Amino acid sequence: MSIEKAFAIRAAPHEIFAAIERDLTDAHEHAGDTFEVLRRDPSRSIELRVTIGGIPCWLTYTLEPRPDYTEVAARLVPFGWKYTLFRIMTFGMRDQGYEIALVEALANLKAEVEDPDATSHGEDEDEDGGVGSQSRNDSPPS
Repeated sequence: MSIEKAFAIRAAPHEIFAAIERDLTDAHEHAGDTFEVLRRDPSRSIELRVTIGGIPCWLTYTLEPRPDYTEVAARLVPFGWKYTLFRIMTFGMRDQGYEIALVEALANLKAEVEDPDATSHGEDEDEDGGVGSQSRNDSPPS
């Protein structure tokens, strides 16, 4: 099961990609335990293998330039026997934690890029005229 969220960020793709790279550099001390960069396509996408709550996941950020903003989509695909067991035990109804993690990551990225001087994320509400977050829940192809 893949989970995808997208945010509109008012910045150029290279600025957003640079912010993601900075975050990864800051988190470097955890590289072996919590994430690994699998592929970089500067200003377009980055693919990671991450561990969330002991569950391995594929995480891909894709940057799509638009006329007034860049659409940043984050796609998370949990996998492995622990995730399979979790899905069975919860009847496939408890992926909200992963959705929240994606929204928080994108909101933090948006705040960092659009207002780097902000001391607290979420102080100001987003006023981009309806361009904000979108939910995308896709099942993997059979």
